[in-house]
Amino acid sequence: MKDQSIVFIGGDMRMLYAAEKLAVRYDCALSGFEGLTTRLPSASAGAGYDIAVLPVFAGGAQEIRCPFANRAYDINILTLHLKRGGVVFAGKVFPGFERFCEENGYVLYDYLDREELAVLNAELTAEGAVSIAINETDRALLGTRVAVLGFGRIAKFCAQYLSALGADITVCARKKRDLAWAAALGYGNADMNDEPEFRDALAYADLVVNTVPAKLMTRGRAAVIKKDALLIELASVPCTEGDTPFRVINAGGLPGKTAPISAGEIIADTIENILTERSNKNGGA
Repeated sequence: MKDQSIVFIGGDMRMLYAAEKLAVRYDCALSGFEGLTTRLPSASAGAGYDIAVLPVFAGGAQEIRCPFANRAYDINILTLHLKRGGVVFAGKVFPGFERFCEENGYVLYDYLDREELAVLNAELTAEGAVSIAINETDRALLGTRVAVLGFGRIAKFCAQYLSALGADITVCARKKRDLAWAAALGYGNADMNDEPEFRDALAYADLVVNTVPAKLMTRGRAAVIKKDALLIELASVPCTEGDTPFRVINAGGLPGKTAPISAGEIIADTIENILTERSNKNGGA
């Protein structure tokens, strides 16, 4: 008999691989994966699972997307599967979902708030961005002039990986701290608060990698970017709006597309870390 039961509700291949890894220790079942053939059983309504794992509520969604079942579930589906006092794992939870869990006596954890997941996920995202840069451009990365917008986790890995392949990196950021770190690491830098400086960096670039979830690309800024440049969009909110004279690849959720096994295993490891900490805190219960 395994320790606890887990129902995975919706999501892409990452969630399936996470379920398969956790199934070694837990009784795992799936809901919203009817379009796939898997070795895991389908969930039974009313089974009273101990734990529910949901995908990321991406793009402001407030429903549980199930791409392999061509449907989306309302959050109330949890009441059909999860016992009262059960544990819920999800990503990018919204206030209404927090209230829903509280009202139903569920203990909620946002796995995207965990640093171990955020760091490893950023690495996978950067790796995927490099793959796009290689496959979607006609020039070698060696000598390619890259403007990296932002300098958070994903941007840092993107700058590191692209630089290692010989690209000429300019980090564009607003915070003086980020600009100082970029300079210390040997990258060029442009202050996004200085409009002429920022536009010069954009005009210089063959490749733009955006990690800032904001509408940065005003008409004036877009106008200075080379027509044959490529913008790889990694932020949850695109920096562009409408048509652009240059090519844009929307690459949100990259780990799920380019490395779903690794991304799923990272989610599984993070969930297991939280459950272990929870057990230790409760005296092993």
